[in-house]
Amino acid sequence: MKQEISILINGKEKNYSEDQTSVKEQPAHNEVAAAIEEVNRGGYTILATSLKKRENFFKRKNGHVLNKRTSFLVPNNGKGFPKQIVAAIIGAIVTGTILGVLVLTVFSSDITEAGDKVTEASTVATEKVADSGKSVTIRPIKLDFSALQAGVFSSKDRAEGAVKTIEDKGFSAVVFKAEEEKYSVIVGIGNEKHQLDKFNEAYQKEMDKPLFKSLSFSFDQLKTPSKLDETYFTNGQILLQNTLTLSQMPDISGSGLDRTLSDFNKWKEYGKGQKGKWSESTTKAASDFEKQLEGAFLALKDSKKGELNWAFQQKVMDSLQSYTKLLATLK
Repeated sequence: MKQEISILINGKEKNYSEDQTSVKEQPAHNEVAAAIEEVNRGGYTILATSLKKRENFFKRKNGHVLNKRTSFLVPNNGKGFPKQIVAAIIGAIVTGTILGVLVLTVFSSDITEAGDKVTEASTVATEKVADSGKSVTIRPIKLDFSALQAGVFSSKDRAEGAVKTIEDKGFSAVVFKAEEEKYSVIVGIGNEKHQLDKFNEAYQKEMDKPLFKSLSFSFDQLKTPSKLDETYFTNGQILLQNTLTLSQMPDISGSGLDRTLSDFNKWKEYGKGQKGKWSESTTKAASDFEKQLEGAFLALKDSKKGELNWAFQQKVMDSLQSYTKLLATLK
């Protein structure tokens, strides 16, 4: 059985059989360039839609379907895309690639330039800080010691007179400024109260009984030219406290003293490199503190087992006094 299709060309309808033979030509009234009726014959669907030139308009029901509402053609029976579409796709890919490279190049350049500007600005800012001479604030330093107090005096002269009397007896003594314009005479210090028990017993055998007292100092808003100075000033406190701890050890000449002396020498050398940036008063006070603390180490070496080392007490109290004077120069 032969199948027929009906095609409308330039207003004339032509019928074709499956062997491509024209069957019958019918007149029509609508004048269109090319239009196709939707006819279902022998497994073919013919779309009744106006088409542009070179568009395919046949499709088999069992093949790939062409959407009636779009002009996107789907390959049928293994046939490829039209050359125009393939060329358009390739052109779009090439154009997109070129534009992508250009955009990436522009943005990469902008980012690099921005990074260079930030680095330069940071360098300039650092140089300005270094050249400006502005000081920095280091963390507060708080000192707490237990002390033996021989007395409190209303004037510094009277306090110093008492110190001379005490030293003539072979004991140690130092004047510290107390509250309300008074002066306190201290004859011994320790990290803890029990470290002073033997000194207390020995002292009151020849002098008036001393009082146990908490000796405290607080220093804040300390200014230095560099943040690196904080290491020197805070470690000074640690070395002072370690020296007092060593004085309570049975074998003072052991490895503990050697390690502390090694730390002291490193600390002193570090300070030597920083002193060129300090004020004259701070430099002088630092040198005095180092000298007093070194004297405390030497006195500690001379300690004899079973004997109270009043010479050490004198040097360590002198060290504390010089340390407070050093910190006062930073306020």
